[in-house]
Amino acid sequence: MIFTIANTKGGVGKTTTAVHLAAMLARTSTTLLIDGDPQASAASWAAWRRDVGRLPSPTTTCLIGKAILAEGKDLAAGFAHTVVDAGGRDSAGLRASLLLAQRAIIPVGASNFDAAAMTDLLEVVELAREYNPFLDVRVLLARIDPRTKDTGEMLTYLAGQGLNVLSARVCERVAFRRSTGEGATVQELGKDNHATAEMEALFDEVTK
Repeated sequence: MIFTIANTKGGVGKTTTAVHLAAMLARTSTTLLIDGDPQASAASWAAWRRDVGRLPSPTTTCLIGKAILAEGKDLAAGFAHTVVDAGGRDSAGLRASLLLAQRAIIPVGASNFDAAAMTDLLEVVELAREYNPFLDVRVLLARIDPRTKDTGEMLTYLAGQGLNVLSARVCERVAFRRSTGEGATVQELGKDNHATAEMEALFDEVTK
């Protein structure tokens, strides 16, 4: 399965989602992590992980722009799973990652800014589907604060767009920042059971 984690808006937990998914997939199958974001945050995570010897680890490479599709397709053929961390804006790389993917996961926050960004992203997704008609798109509510009513309002908006919203939710937690900064997952650090449960629920749902 080839997964792309994408959004045109930054700060929604895109890289956190990508590296956790790649690490969890690597527990049982060969997994490739493609960092398609010029900031190369996923590649930094992989380097930190390698430095401290955490296993299992996904094989990680950086591809930019159209190379995500042109080279990524051949590379992905050698792995059971591939996860692409797409750049956080509308670019050739984002569009290439959607053409490569079988399943796109779109992390979104619960704010008016996130809703506005979704409008632009959905246009890109529809263009991608003209060439990749079987692309499965799922929305993940991420970095949310469950104490507010914002999540309910965002769910109403997403339902109005006819989008497939995952039941799993990922909240704003310090554990995610700490784990990714150490080349780890929240499961490996084991300091926040809620964060661990959220990531495991996401994994179970998106890999069905």
